Amino acid sequence: MKIRLVTALLAAFLSTGAIAQDAPAGFADAASAALQAYPSAGLAVVRIENGAVAWSGYAGEQGPGVPASASTLFNTASIAKTVTAELVLRLAEAGKLSLHEPVSNEYVHPDLADDPRYELLTPAILLSHQAGLKNWPYNYEDGRLAFIQDPGTGFTYSGAGYEILAEFAARRMDADFAELVHEWVLQPAGVENDVSLGAAGMPADRLATPMQRGEAVYDAIGDAEMPPSAADNLFVTAPAYARLFVAMMEETPLTGEAANARTTSVLDSSDHAPCTMDDTSLCPIETGQSLGWSVADFEESRYVFHSGSDWGENAIVVYNVTSRDGWVVFVNGGNGMGVWLDLMQTVAPDHDYFRFVRSLPQVQQMLAALQNR
Repeated sequence: MKIRLVTALLAAFLSTGAIAQDAPAGFADAASAALQAYPSAGLAVVRIENGAVAWSGYAGEQGPGVPASASTLFNTASIAKTVTAELVLRLAEAGKLSLHEPVSNEYVHPDLADDPRYELLTPAILLSHQAGLKNWPYNYEDGRLAFIQDPGTGFTYSGAGYEILAEFAARRMDADFAELVHEWVLQPAGVENDVSLGAAGMPADRLATPMQRGEAVYDAIGDAEMPPSAADNLFVTAPAYARLFVAMMEETPLTGEAANARTTSVLDSSDHAPCTMDDTSLCPIETGQSLGWSVADFEESRYVFHSGSDWGENAIVVYNVTSRDGWVVFVNGGNGMGVWLDLMQTVAPDHDYFRFVRSLPQVQQMLAALQNR
């Protein structure tokens, strides 16, 4: 307990002591232009260089008349999965669970109880989106989970799979899942006051008000009532996530079966998201899934990344494992992918991953549709 307390205090000191510089010249104009081009309320950006926070910048509004700032709690949607993954990896590192044991050792989902394939589900399979499940129960006609392919045989993005994993971890530790995240992930990084799985209990005057996709108006979508989730609705400030990002990628090495689990692909998902552009020099050599992250390998760099998107928000976090540089970008608006791609074209024009995504024909079509609304 004393060791964990000292670790938390040290992390808090590092978090507050390593104060980010102001955004570089040209950021404010580029950010404002991006918010106007793809109507959205506001944004936050944190730049990581050489494994440390370098600068941060903010533009637009948190809510009507309230500027976006370092204290704004953005809903980052599926970025929640990175926190769930980190908890499971740290529990594995501590010997509390195995990444390759059946989750049925602790929990059987009632919808899948009669299917023998449930015994194939392990933390590693769930973390790498190989559960063989659709995203959520509402994606099924009857509202009940069912396997659409055998677990471990290919990529099937599933938030429901992460919820199964969270229940497994909670029962194994005989503790509430959100409390486990707080103790094992947030406190050691010193960010427990600026990160929440769901908005319950967070200060209302710090919550970003979501904007509907394609509508230049504010529209609260019940964020304050959203319960904790292992796969969605992570509320976090941009500086706090950047601090957590550095802690995960630089300061918390994993050993044993969890070694390199964050950054090593265990599944080639290139066929799931093929590079369809004419200029193949912009394409990654391979894309895949690690335990908790997507991975893209380019000629000279490996990136791990995760995105989050719902009706009123959009987020992207990217880390270059090779150069130890990263980006945290949160947008308060459903058009946010257009915002951060437009902004990154100005502030990071040579970034392999951003340049690749923006050049994809399907993304170009989406951006044109957003601008023409």
